[in-house]
Amino acid sequence: MCLAFAVAVIASLPVVMALLPAARKVTVAGLPLTLVILGAGIFPVLMAVGWFYNRQASQLEARFIDLVDPVRRRSDD
Repeated sequence: MCLAFAVAVIASLPVVMALLPAARKVTVAGLPLTLVILGAGIFPVLMAVGWFYNRQASQLEARFIDLVDPVRRRSDD
């Protein structure tokens, strides 16, 4: 799920630029819009995907530990 979302976000930039050729000429603070989107738009999304993935992995690990050794898990808390 995380990989599919990240690929969809990253792949959407070339598609949008192909569909809107005028957007290629737009500049923000002297930089092309595509670079601004890559620098300020894509990386925060990828960081959020990474945070979500890490959170889900930690929860899955905790559930697995409970399943394998429930007595030890309760004594560690």
